[in-house]
Amino acid sequence: MSGRGRRAALPPSGFRKARVLDADGLVLRPVSGTGKPLGVWDFRDSPGPVDFRRALVAALAAQGRGWGSEDTYRTNARTLRLFFKEAAAAEPPVTAPGEITVEWWKRWTGDIHVRRVLAAVVRRAPGVPEATRVFMETPRRRPLSRRGRRRKEAHTREELKTIRTAAAATVRAVRLRIAANTAVLERWRAGVVEPDASDWAVGEVLEVLARTGDLPRYRSSNDHSVTAYVERALGFEGNAASLTRLFPTPDEIGAAAVLLIVHEAWNLSVLKKMDVPSWWPNADRADPAVHQVNTDKARRGRRRYASNILVDVGEGSSGRALRHVLELTAQARATLDLLGRPTIKLLVGHRGLGGGENLRDYATGNALDGAIRRWQQQARADGVVLPQRIHAQALRHSAQAHHGRARNNTQTTHERDYQLLDEAVRDASRGAVELGLAQALASAQQTVAMRLVDQVAGDTEEAAELVAKEAEVDIEVARRIVSGRLRTPVASCADFLNSDHGAAGTPCAVSFLLCFACRNAVATGRDLPRIAYLHQALESLRSAVTPAVWAADWAAHHARIGDFLTTYTSTDSRPRLVAAAVESDRELIHAMLERRLDP
Repeated sequence: MSGRGRRAALPPSGFRKARVLDADGLVLRPVSGTGKPLGVWDFRDSPGPVDFRRALVAALAAQGRGWGSEDTYRTNARTLRLFFKEAAAAEPPVTAPGEITVEWWKRWTGDIHVRRVLAAVVRRAPGVPEATRVFMETPRRRPLSRRGRRRKEAHTREELKTIRTAAAATVRAVRLRIAANTAVLERWRAGVVEPDASDWAVGEVLEVLARTGDLPRYRSSNDHSVTAYVERALGFEGNAASLTRLFPTPDEIGAAAVLLIVHEAWNLSVLKKMDVPSWWPNADRADPAVHQVNTDKARRGRRRYASNILVDVGEGSSGRALRHVLELTAQARATLDLLGRPTIKLLVGHRGLGGGENLRDYATGNALDGAIRRWQQQARADGVVLPQRIHAQALRHSAQAHHGRARNNTQTTHERDYQLLDEAVRDASRGAVELGLAQALASAQQTVAMRLVDQVAGDTEEAAELVAKEAEVDIEVARRIVSGRLRTPVASCADFLNSDHGAAGTPCAVSFLLCFACRNAVATGRDLPRIAYLHQALESLRSAVTPAVWAADWAAHHARIGDFLTTYTSTDSRPRLVAAAVESDRELIHAMLERRLDP
């Protein structure tokens, strides 16, 4: 049933789900849960016996039933092809699942994580030895640091600012270049450029480039150079430079990706699949100030789909960065639409020299990762000083660590996998953590000052010596405590004349509820039933008074008694303690709460 109570439409009679494996069992054609094709993976040219390859390709198909990413298939298919190649080259060759021993598997995988991941596929193949299957199912954790978890080093705030500034400068230059040429093209199309004007030839060439994704060329068998007319019109600037008049290059797309990651800490996989915004919260499509960007992070499972709001408040804001990226890729999307290959992907550009076939998005493969590398190489070649090792993962981690809040993940993940593992964050937080712990300890000592000696069994000398030692009181006072002569409704008072809540040398005159906050109070095991019953009585009182009265008169006492019980008793033991309170104990507690025992 649908959400409105209507029956979902059934497939037509005779419907059969498309086969994932071809008839020979060596070509895999997976689809996602939404019916989207996830590539074609052909193992017909891989070495090794056919039956061996069929068994593992079928295992790959079975393992991939829940996958929704073409990149996941690409990674596993590449690793499986390598597996077939090295299995055939082994001495002796591995030619069947039954020959995949623990020793061979350990040698082949080594410390290479991507090979170990293939274990989930291989162990599905029928005939794999049980010992190998058990070994593969045993988690193999990556090496940890001395303190238990891998540390991560982020770029510093200054380095991250340098990277953002450099990427923004590249994006700004590309946007201005494409905007200038697009303006010429629009004027030419509108017929406002005179045929004898210098921009006429430029507009005519740009019109061809905008329609075809390529420049006019000689089409002979031995010459595919651009025509002389193009060279004269564009000033003999070269093929590559001419293509960039309307389309961003790979390194420029890399700069756009870096800029967005620094602003929003998006994963590379999220950026590759990102579409242009289709809805603007400020309802102004022509000039949006607020962009709603939908994200797809497959690793989050059922929570994979989310949205981010990017606000354009001027240069340096995430909304302005997105606006610039949209502008510099707009013509590429328009040209793809004219070529019959429409796309709504955000990151689109010209991958290199050649025709319109090289005008593509970056949704699959490792092209975007390579674009980021090409951008930093080009930036350094142009004299820009950049930190070393700029890659998407380090940028995302740096942005997470310095933004101070969760970005596209939960707060728990943000703290556990980013801030807690970041060396700079740990170093910067050490003083604050130490101060917080010291304050918490001091607060706890001030809040609950009453001590407990639980092992007191009766009025004996051994019991008095135990109380004297554990509570750090004089032995004579300890004897009076175990004999019950210093008893109050909740504990025993070791010094009635020197209370923490009154003037020294004067009798204590505060409520017995404040015994829990007094260093003179010493409780023994025989007091615990009354204390547990007192806590329960306060819980009952909570529903009988107004919130204001509770906050003013009872909340602090309730919290203090709760802390005492949490410190010295278990949750399971408290019902038994309440049951152990006899009638006289209960009456004493009620008299105390009714203020009939106040001095």
